[in-house]
Amino acid sequence: MASQTDNLLWLELRPYRSALASLLLFSFVISIASLAPTIFMLQLYERVMQSRNEMTLLFLVVIVVVFLAVWTALESVRLRVLQRMGVSLHNALGRRLFEAINRQRDKFSSVTRNAMLQDINIVREFVGGNLLVQLMDLCFAPLFVCVAFLFHPLLGVTLLVLVMIVVGLTLINQRLVRDPVRRAQASAARATDLGRSIIANAEPIRVMGMLPSLASRWHDRQTEMLGWQSSAWSRAWLVGEVLRFVRHAQTVIMMTVGVLLFLEQQTGGGIIFAASILSSRAIQPIDAVVSGWRTFWAVRNSAGRLETLLQEDGTHDKERFALPQPAGPLVVSRATVVAPGRALTILNDISFTADRGRILGVVGASGAGKSSLARLLVGIWRPQRGAVTLDGHDMAHWDQDDLGRWIGYVPQDVELLAGTVAENIGRFQDGDDDAVLDAVELSGIQDIIRGLPDGLNTKLGPDGHVLSGGQRQRIALARAVYGSPCLLVLDEPNSNLDAIGEESLARTMARLRERGAIVVIVTHRMTMIDHCDDVLVMHSGTVHAFGSRDQIVARLVNNRPSQRLAVVRSGTGT
Repeated sequence: MASQTDNLLWLELRPYRSALASLLLFSFVISIASLAPTIFMLQLYERVMQSRNEMTLLFLVVIVVVFLAVWTALESVRLRVLQRMGVSLHNALGRRLFEAINRQRDKFSSVTRNAMLQDINIVREFVGGNLLVQLMDLCFAPLFVCVAFLFHPLLGVTLLVLVMIVVGLTLINQRLVRDPVRRAQASAARATDLGRSIIANAEPIRVMGMLPSLASRWHDRQTEMLGWQSSAWSRAWLVGEVLRFVRHAQTVIMMTVGVLLFLEQQTGGGIIFAASILSSRAIQPIDAVVSGWRTFWAVRNSAGRLETLLQEDGTHDKERFALPQPAGPLVVSRATVVAPGRALTILNDISFTADRGRILGVVGASGAGKSSLARLLVGIWRPQRGAVTLDGHDMAHWDQDDLGRWIGYVPQDVELLAGTVAENIGRFQDGDDDAVLDAVELSGIQDIIRGLPDGLNTKLGPDGHVLSGGQRQRIALARAVYGSPCLLVLDEPNSNLDAIGEESLARTMARLRERGAIVVIVTHRMTMIDHCDDVLVMHSGTVHAFGSRDQIVARLVNNRPSQRLAVVRSGTGT
């Protein structure tokens, strides 16, 4: 973890420091006001019960009621302020963190990404919850020890020893369970991630008889998590029992000391009950913090992940010079790509140029690197060496959100989001309805729209209309051409299309060419190559051949007929 001066999450919390300082002052006043019942009990025995004066009782009741009202009001204000701080922090960071999770997708595992989605909620609930209140009260626990010393030194020493025992046992307890709790949380995250994956793919899993084995695997991970939890309980059992005994016995111990002092005639009888209240007020916030140690671990882990995410996303926050609308060409110069999170080179020394108003077909056997090249061209992956430039500007220099307006992309696995068909095509922007209609017309999906129950207003998603694979691909194509982008990268856009769908795709590509766009299509069907101007052949992550369509096809047919057969039969690239 970085130092506080470099800690981005800490910097995000800086605007709330003055509010937290004010709340600490509130906590001090609350601690003073909470002494009112103790003083009241002492005065009842020392004054009222001795003098039997009802007027004295009345004044004492009025005074204690005022203090109790102040105590209650300040606690209410403190909690409401913390809740608003939590909401404010969520509003300030929530959207930014959600965007960062998706920008840095390849840098974190799916388990970590799923945990990050909950991290901001965990931090918000901690800031606006009762545990932070107890932490503030804990800061002033020594005040009650000092008051006990004022009543009598022996009373103060007894309370101090009790507090030290509780704190010491708490620290020992947490040290014992730290490692197994961390492992239990990791096991729980893995089990949750596996469970979500199984639920998302329930149909093929059930059809192919995979459910029993996967359910067993999920159960094993749950059992692993429970095992680590049991290990934590076993290691801390004795310390926890001693701690529980001390908490139960602290009232008896303090009252016994008070009675001894009374019998020795060193204090009045009221000190017996006052000592009991003092010990409860001193140890109660410690008990609350001890009970919330799991929450502390969760908050600490969440804050650590959020800090890592903010650090990784820091480069995106830098202001970038606004570049003009790109036109072309697309130039890849000796680009080398390493698989995210691994040392494996998946693209090596890639170089080619795609000009405006031309269609480039990318072919190759399965595993040749075609889809990896598509990810490189749209900026999902950045080259470790070399560069990808569009219109003379390195794509790494663009703001990704700004550049995204001019890029269309159809991935291999098309997933449409919950919303209407129009919203999916319009990229969920408050855009121009005419642009959506233009994208529908350009992609040639009018037949699909007419067949939907509510046309462009048809709801998609878990509870919405179910589309076939081919329909999803064609709607994804309409989304890609929305806004007349200058660069379109289509990764196997015809894998689920029939002959009619392929003809529609070919017409769309031809119209994009006429508009001066750069079209890159990754395909394994030679029928689509016939519509391309240039062809790039991939082999083992390198460019095997690049040139005009006729030149490359002639080379494949005349010189390497077996390679053409591989191109025709090849499946999806990686």
